[in-house]
Amino acid sequence: MRAKERRPSLAEVAGEAGVSISTVSKVVNGAPDVAPDTRVRVESVLRDKQYLSPKQRSRSDLATVVVVLASSSMSSPLTVEILRGTMRAAHEAGLELVLLDLPDGVPAAGWIERTKRSGPTAVIALKSRLRTQERAKLAKNGVPLVEVDTYQLPDSDSYSVGATNFAGGMAATQHLLSLGHRRIGFLGGVSDTQASIARKHGHLAALASAGIEPGGDIIEEGDFTYESGLQAAETLLGREGRVTAIFAASDAQAAGVLEAARRARVPVPDELSVIGFDDQLVARMTAPQLTTIRQPSDAMGSYAVEVAHKLLLGSAPPAFHTDLATELVVRGSTAPVSATENIA
Repeated sequence: MRAKERRPSLAEVAGEAGVSISTVSKVVNGAPDVAPDTRVRVESVLRDKQYLSPKQRSRSDLATVVVVLASSSMSSPLTVEILRGTMRAAHEAGLELVLLDLPDGVPAAGWIERTKRSGPTAVIALKSRLRTQERAKLAKNGVPLVEVDTYQLPDSDSYSVGATNFAGGMAATQHLLSLGHRRIGFLGGVSDTQASIARKHGHLAALASAGIEPGGDIIEEGDFTYESGLQAAETLLGREGRVTAIFAASDAQAAGVLEAARRARVPVPDELSVIGFDDQLVARMTAPQLTTIRQPSDAMGSYAVEVAHKLLLGSAPPAFHTDLATELVVRGSTAPVSATENIA
């Protein structure tokens, strides 16, 4: 939905004033940490462009971003970090942010009525399984939609933000291969989610590039939880021809792997290397600390607001889907394989 009158964006004001968007936001919101001459220059551009801050607009004309997510996902540290990014970006852009938590099993499109606001509104769906009819109703009502870390593959004509899960999966396995590991177990997350599928395919691609045929007995599907990682790792460690390394599709699963190794008296990383995915707080709380693939979760939330804001202003973001880069973080849970332990 477009605002009633086309207002200059913070980016346009920043470009003309020769400053960053965050500096313009600080001036608009009255923050004190702006140099006097910079403040005067920005305020001059704001006046020339007849820009009104959120405080100066009437309540009915205030642009709103509604973040919708399932109540069950609030226990995920990843969700919290994404929300932190959305909150910061909304504040900097002068947007009102509303959080709408949905119990599991909400009827199709039933929640959309709750997103209605008096002014221009966009929706950010966080870790969603939106139905086709829900997307269609939002589009019919002129409500821009941006999905973050969506469970299913994004539509070709809808906006979404994610992470480079395939590249991250490759990087995790390539790290283990570089340490000499050849029998590497993989623990998948929720099997029908695009993130888990992409991480698994990245793992398989890395093995293929190294000329290694993956064994079906060392791939376990589950979900992204600690309990799933514990159970799957106990299965892997109990088999003949034990794996020398395990790549888990989440840090929570990897923490479960560490516990399974402790119970089986398999020292990490001396006899078993473990790598996770996400780089959540748990990765720095385990002993040893987890080697993992860092997701740009905070930046994903921030970028989603940026896209939503552009849509509210009637602008076209540069792409329908954007994947932000993941990064390998090496800590103490991975080490070179022992020659006597590696099994071809």
